[in-house]
Amino acid sequence: MPYFLRITIRFLDPAPSFHGRSDGNEPEWPPSPLRVMQSLVASAADCWRGERFKEIALKPFEWLQQQNAPIVLAPHYHVGVPVRIAVPNNDLDVWAVPMSKGREPDKQPNALKTMKTIRSTHLLVPKNGDGAIHYLYPLPDQECPHLAVISAAARSITHLGWGVDMAVGNAKVITQDEADKLTGHRWRTVDSGGTPLRVPVAGTLAALIEKHDKFLGRHNEEGFSPVPPLSAFKIQGYHCATLPQSKAAARPFAAFRIDSVDPDGKSPSFDTARKCSHVAAWLRHATAEVCRDWPYPDLASFVHGHDAADAEKPLKGEGADRRFQYLPLPSVERRGERGNYIGAIRRVLIVAPLGCRDRIEWIRRRLPSGDLQWEGELKGMLNPLEPSDWVLKQYTGTASTWSTVTPVLLPGYDDRDPAKAEGLLRRAFVHAGIAQEVVDGIAELAWRQVGFRAGVDLARNYTRPDKLTGSAYHVRVTFPQQVFGPLAIGAGRYRGLGLFAAEDSSGT
Repeated sequence: MPYFLRITIRFLDPAPSFHGRSDGNEPEWPPSPLRVMQSLVASAADCWRGERFKEIALKPFEWLQQQNAPIVLAPHYHVGVPVRIAVPNNDLDVWAVPMSKGREPDKQPNALKTMKTIRSTHLLVPKNGDGAIHYLYPLPDQECPHLAVISAAARSITHLGWGVDMAVGNAKVITQDEADKLTGHRWRTVDSGGTPLRVPVAGTLAALIEKHDKFLGRHNEEGFSPVPPLSAFKIQGYHCATLPQSKAAARPFAAFRIDSVDPDGKSPSFDTARKCSHVAAWLRHATAEVCRDWPYPDLASFVHGHDAADAEKPLKGEGADRRFQYLPLPSVERRGERGNYIGAIRRVLIVAPLGCRDRIEWIRRRLPSGDLQWEGELKGMLNPLEPSDWVLKQYTGTASTWSTVTPVLLPGYDDRDPAKAEGLLRRAFVHAGIAQEVVDGIAELAWRQVGFRAGVDLARNYTRPDKLTGSAYHVRVTFPQQVFGPLAIGAGRYRGLGLFAAEDSSGT
């Protein structure tokens, strides 16, 4: 029978809420396994100070950081509206440093205020229900060799999240039968897609200790040394089959309109069937031009989609999805009672993988007013697209039913076998980041040469990027729940093909 190490967190507020943030300052739910690890380490360091921490807690937490990401059971939740308030600024250095040098400070401590945005995640706990959050770590050997230390640290937890998120904890080993009786929505890891949560890895504990040491030594004779952010962790996708998809599961993107290089000229447009892959290539070229001072170590792979060890080879295998998608957006034109019509390309989208909002923000700041050109010929100029743009929302909103505006290139050969084609399409959705549980629950999946939308061409008539030779189909899918765009699947998803627009979009 399987066994689990169960770490349980309960918030003390009678109307419990949580204020932790993920990447991009987005509300985080459920609280990440890394956050729990940090809270455990902090409480252990308070219990066993100095050398006693190394003697007692070092090995247990080195063991914990190397365990597989846990299953998380959490209550239903609701993200509240943002509220701006003035709070005391924790930066007493502004007051203390001048005082230590015999000077009168510019401001007294009670005048140090800053504006802070508060956006609570409220736990919706049924009356007489259990608002606990459980983290279940599988135990292949049916025992936890460091249970006493981890349990003591868990019972010493005081907070999880912000200072107002007061909590208590506990840890014990339970059986599969006991785990099955726990209440709450179950969040499980997925290979791709899902809600991104930070989880510890080998080296996380050492990085936490180093960060704490640097925090203590941030003021020295040479002045102030900023404390670097924690970097020893990984982003793991989680999915809950009993909850609608979270906005955090949507890939970050930057949207641009294509304007004329002549201020008085008409904005250019490009035929979708013949020029989609070309516009994607132009967009990638424009992105590469502004990435000459790319501050990250993955320029070749992330921007160009090339193997870092061999620039002539495309990315393949594990990590191949960690790159930009360059997506030309055909116009979705409203034509009254005749419905929507798919027109020419006048907008573009650059999409990053989950957990890479920093890279997309870097591009968003530098690409506006960039030239869209190829072989010395100017094709247009890129300018930011307003988030309220109606056409953009057809690609980035939420919907359960989606259909293609450019055909999907299957990631393999179907041999004109419907069963093979369906299998390849389902695999393509998983590769594109849709959780396996959602793909397994697809209510409708149809594919054919003729499009499902007015204005699209036959699938075989679209110009393909070089070396992509798989079968091409227009696709219509209905998921068992609302799914966030942008959604592009198949072998051509990085270069504009396999792009879907929502049929019942609720916007963003």
